[in-house]
Amino acid sequence: MMKRTLLASLMSFASVAVLANDYQHETSLDFSWGDVLTSDLQSWDLSHRFYLTPVEFNSIAPLAEAAFIGRNSSVYGLYNRGTLKTDGFKDSFSAWGLGGEYMADSHNFYASLDYFSVNGSSAKSALSQLGYFFQADWLITFDAEHLRSDQQGSATQFGLSTKKLMRLPTGDHLNIEASYMDLKGTSRNRYSLGGDYYFGKTMSVGLLYDWTSKNGFSTDSDAFTIRGQWYPMAQLALRAQVTFDQLETGEDLYTVGASYRF
Repeated sequence: MMKRTLLASLMSFASVAVLANDYQHETSLDFSWGDVLTSDLQSWDLSHRFYLTPVEFNSIAPLAEAAFIGRNSSVYGLYNRGTLKTDGFKDSFSAWGLGGEYMADSHNFYASLDYFSVNGSSAKSALSQLGYFFQADWLITFDAEHLRSDQQGSATQFGLSTKKLMRLPTGDHLNIEASYMDLKGTSRNRYSLGGDYYFGKTMSVGLLYDWTSKNGFSTDSDAFTIRGQWYPMAQLALRAQVTFDQLETGEDLYTVGASYRF
């Protein structure tokens, strides 16, 4: 009798979650691991995003793109904690970030700001974007990135980004994103091109290619990412990705994570 009651309660909770119409909070937890030269890297990311207005689940668009299609402004906070292990020695580090984005149904303008800082270090970064929706599902932004490291001083560099969500004749969706950044103090640029195929509203598989180059074609360094995400219910997302030859470390990096909306 108790087992039947517990099962009925779980099914009732799942039904309520699937039928939910909106959310205003999203909490995410991600775990990453890999090698950095001779060290073993493990890292946790905990973040929370608050939407200034409730996000409604669009009847057509994928669940992952609800805030983009609804143009819901938000703010977020992020905390990162990790360790590097080398020959029995362990070194811990932590970092934090803040940011937000602004967009609305009443106009086509877009703005965002992301700030990231490493604790116990002068290393910091800030990315600001100003953009315009040329279509309801097509955004182009002008990007300005300010970087400060422990040893190399600071630099500000500029670039462009775009995001387009297309509905296919099958009813599925294809998300395409691309970016370009002029790397300050070098003769190289950084490029990124990626896409996610949404099977219905709940599942996606994506590919991302990042590279640096002098002319856009011959690569100096590159990285390839395979990623996927699944919503077993409207409020819960599970995801995983692997990046081969990550640009920052030149090593492979694995990540699994989950998000809950309420």
